[in-house]
Amino acid sequence: MAQDTPINQPTPEIARWHARWAKNRAFVDGEDAVKAAGERYLPKVRTDDSAAEYCAHKDRTRFYPAVTKIVQGLSGLIFRKRPQLNSTSARVQLLSLVITPDGQSLDDFSEWTVRETQVTNYTGVLVDHPDALEFTGLSAANADRLGFRPRVAGYVGECVLEVTAGIVDNARKLVRVRLLEDDGDTVRELLLNDAGQYEVRLHQNTDAGFALVRSSIPRINGAALTEIPFVLVSTSDKLTPQPSQIQHCVDLNLAHYRLSGTMASILHLTSSPIVTVVGFERAKDSNGNEVEPGWDISPGAVWEIKDKDAKVDWFEFDPKGAEIVDTNLKDIKDELSTIGHSILAPEKPAPEAAETQMIRRAAENAALAGFTRTVSRKIEAALKLFARWADPANSDLAYSLNLDFMPQAMSSQDHAELRNDWLAGAITHETYLYALRDGEILPTTVEPTDEIERTKTEAQDRPSAVV
Repeated sequence: MAQDTPINQPTPEIARWHARWAKNRAFVDGEDAVKAAGERYLPKVRTDDSAAEYCAHKDRTRFYPAVTKIVQGLSGLIFRKRPQLNSTSARVQLLSLVITPDGQSLDDFSEWTVRETQVTNYTGVLVDHPDALEFTGLSAANADRLGFRPRVAGYVGECVLEVTAGIVDNARKLVRVRLLEDDGDTVRELLLNDAGQYEVRLHQNTDAGFALVRSSIPRINGAALTEIPFVLVSTSDKLTPQPSQIQHCVDLNLAHYRLSGTMASILHLTSSPIVTVVGFERAKDSNGNEVEPGWDISPGAVWEIKDKDAKVDWFEFDPKGAEIVDTNLKDIKDELSTIGHSILAPEKPAPEAAETQMIRRAAENAALAGFTRTVSRKIEAALKLFARWADPANSDLAYSLNLDFMPQAMSSQDHAELRNDWLAGAITHETYLYALRDGEILPTTVEPTDEIERTKTEAQDRPSAVV
């Protein structure tokens, strides 16, 4: 355990990733966020540039929002179809409509979790239930209305201070988790205490530093929990941060941005004449101080230089340097297109063979599917903890994010075969309708169970044929 770390500070293993996450966030957020960071991502042209000169250089530098497009595109593919929550508990279904303390639905929370995991690959999910002592006049009838119900809270990577596991009863379990809340003024410490019970300790910032202000042992049906209801959403099963899905994209986008700064400097310096004048004596003012010459380089201007040794030269622009920079910018864009899948890929000058397209698409989908399955599994683990509190007698459920990333309607032949299977009794009516929905025949908003009831009602209301 990281007992020597101050209660409100992350462990060294987590702290060293904060700068990395800040970079990822900036490039996901786009141009304004990146440019607001100033010299952290775009150095000065010259070390002695003034603030005004640097701001002008930054404004001239173009920003390519590659990472923003990649994150939006991948998230759009995952949520092209609505995630599926399969639970027979009416209460779990009802509470999933408002599942977080700030009123997010399960669908909204899942989108947030996917995006955060793309950025940091270190997203915390805590399942919590308020203490009955916090309420007055509590009853079974008004519990949900008053907020006495389980909830799921998400924590960005920067607010996860510690996640430590240990061996308890011959099983690997989380034994200590620390989470930062209230803009850094509260630390929620989650422990398995010496009795093997889940305990929550709240530490708040005071004039004398952080102090323990409350301790409680949450219970389900009167029994203390024997595990910490916290899930770390990451593509790795390790409890320390690992590289995120977009990390290499961010590094390439940063390289492109800095190289764009170099190109902006080249264009700025070569877009107007650069003249040098040497070998002349500067004029002086009445106090004997040298006066800076003001050379007018507009068309028709005439210079009069009395010094016979004076020499005037014009710098001639060599385009080779700009060509090298431009080539490197295109190379980086190509790399970003490769990593960012078809989201950033430019139109091909010649059409690809169908087999080539299929192989490339399969590789792209496999990588995205691996990420999606892992995140889906972690969200499902949190929801199972949630269901144990929401409906202990009916807590079994399954949850899955969409893995069908490409719009492709079911063929008429497949539709006919599926219909024959249903009519032959090989599959249920509900399974048949789910397949039609997944096959883009029915709208994604159609719920098969509701559709079956509507067809029954429609059949009853349909007038009989007139003989």
